[in-house]
Amino acid sequence: MDFLFLGTSSGTPTRTRNVTGLALRSGRRWILIDCGEGIQYRLMRSPLSPVHLEAILITHLHGDHVYGLPGLLGSMSMLGRKMPLILVGPVELEPFLKPIIEYTQLRLTFPLVFKQAG
Repeated sequence: MDFLFLGTSSGTPTRTRNVTGLALRSGRRWILIDCGEGIQYRLMRSPLSPVHLEAILITHLHGDHVYGLPGLLGSMSMLGRKMPLILVGPVELEPFLKPIIEYTQLRLTFPLVFKQAG
């Protein structure tokens, strides 16, 4: 298993470090821990494909851990993803994300499976 740090700059990005994101990968399959703003740009510079992303684990709902999530989900839909995506996080993750999906008319091509951490 490999770790790939996609961002380590906490609440504010810097010129050389993105906000929070860590990939755990095993072969082509991988899991994302936290999804800060700009994660998609970091993914484009990595060997990781959103098509092979199995789950996203959100540690808590501070913005530097979740603001990149709606955009990543939308991009995965545009790439034609069909397999379900597991989202693990605090109980508030689903009520946070559902209105964003609804109000921005984000049309997902795959189901989200919410699981509560704990």
